[in-house]
Amino acid sequence: MTGGPVGTILWAQWRTLLNHSPRMGGPGRVIGLVLTACWYLAWTWAATAVAFITANPESVPWIKQYLGYGLLGIIGYWQLMPLMLASTGASLDLKRLLVYPIPRNALYRIELLLRVTTGVETILLLAGLSAGTLINPALSKFGLAGVGLFTVFNLCLAAGLRGVLQRLFRKRGARELGVLILVTIAVLPQLVLSLGLPPGAAKVAHQIAGAPWPWTLTAWTVAGDRMAFSLLGLGLWTGAAWLFGRRQFERSLQFDAEGPGVPLQHGTAGERWVESLYRLPSRVFADPLGALIEKELRFLSRAPRFRLVFLMGFTFGLIIWLPAAYHRGHSQGNFLAQNYLVSVSAYSLLLLGEVCFWNAFGFDRGAAQLYFVAPLEFRTVLRAKNITAAFFVMAEITIIIIVCQVAGLPAGWMRIAEAYSVAIVLALLLLAMGNLGSVYYPRPVNPVQSWRTSAPGRVQAYLLLLLPVMGTPVALAFLARYAFDSEAAFFVVMAIDAAIATAVYSIATESAVNAALRRRELLIAALSQTEGPISG
Repeated sequence: MTGGPVGTILWAQWRTLLNHSPRMGGPGRVIGLVLTACWYLAWTWAATAVAFITANPESVPWIKQYLGYGLLGIIGYWQLMPLMLASTGASLDLKRLLVYPIPRNALYRIELLLRVTTGVETILLLAGLSAGTLINPALSKFGLAGVGLFTVFNLCLAAGLRGVLQRLFRKRGARELGVLILVTIAVLPQLVLSLGLPPGAAKVAHQIAGAPWPWTLTAWTVAGDRMAFSLLGLGLWTGAAWLFGRRQFERSLQFDAEGPGVPLQHGTAGERWVESLYRLPSRVFADPLGALIEKELRFLSRAPRFRLVFLMGFTFGLIIWLPAAYHRGHSQGNFLAQNYLVSVSAYSLLLLGEVCFWNAFGFDRGAAQLYFVAPLEFRTVLRAKNITAAFFVMAEITIIIIVCQVAGLPAGWMRIAEAYSVAIVLALLLLAMGNLGSVYYPRPVNPVQSWRTSAPGRVQAYLLLLLPVMGTPVALAFLARYAFDSEAAFFVVMAIDAAIATAVYSIATESAVNAALRRRELLIAALSQTEGPISG
């Protein structure tokens, strides 16, 4: 362990992560460990494949031609994937260490080391590239220095972007705009590869790709081309990234994360219209159900975390499936193309599960104790949360349909009926499992924090096994449509699925209500926990 404050803080980071890990017992712990091991074994296998390919002298022409694009993909994964997963890695909140006599430069170096948590997969690939470069006699050993500088560049860039996004996404409306921009950047390479570029644009893109970018310079060092120029350019890029990360880290230390409150304003026509929408549940449902639904609508629509996920459903969800469905215009016979609307709708439900299903009481945190002391039934509380979740699910699907109609994507009446029917069945099953998970595995969630998953680790492990099971009824409906070549067969099976899903939801919800009454002390205690020194 490194001496001094750096070693002490890194040791505290390690111990904090261990203590912060969910306490899974029995099957949950085994499932979590197995899934984590499989994930990193897969990346280790990929890194080994990279090492073997790079070590082969006959691969040198291929390396010179394509390595730069691969390194660009590594940068994209390292910098943008945390946003897509709503996580920037768990680490100590270094702002809370400012009261101790630790130099700022030491804190920044610690932040760089902690950024490794968001790039373990890519570091494995870079290690494989380094091993292959070392073995291959046709490649320059100075390429190892290039890969090292490239790694430091990514660490500094990740630290700087984390600071920028944390401050930017605290501002009202900036989070949504930032997501749209970053989602577009993240999927742009995939869209280009799948849909192609016009000849003129392809020529310009090729010229831009040949410029001395960090990934291009790294590829040149590995191949032994323009070595002095490449290393000098990489050094300049890395130095600029270091200064950028250092500057943004310093600003983050001085930034008030909560910020001033947004004053309430009333009186305009738009605000009166929104207020009337908020008041609608109280006019449709009797209190206290109507009041609880109104509270959920108001809170979720104003929670930055929820708005981020809701926005991603009809932006990122639409774009991410587009290349697979319409690969260079070849959509005939493509299942995703024929069922594009259903696929996007199902994906958006999985995204909403993060904020609507799996941890329904996370946003309430310590205030959840009101549900047990106020003169109302817990069943009513759970029902209000489920109705609100169903409302947002239908709103998400409706917006997706409108976007598809505007964009000219296939969204006929039959496809719309399929999308709504699939959404209803999946929503019932997800709510059933989510109600149980919300009671047995509650976790407090900061509605302003967009960077960490709200579902406990054990719930995520179980979900990876339950999601295929919950998707089986829908798969049977598509199988019936294929076997009988009839849309009627599809909707008959979906009607049966809906009846089964309703029964499952009723049983699971009743079990969740009984469990909540038995475990009220544990539930309140778990939701009342503070965030501690972990920052996402």
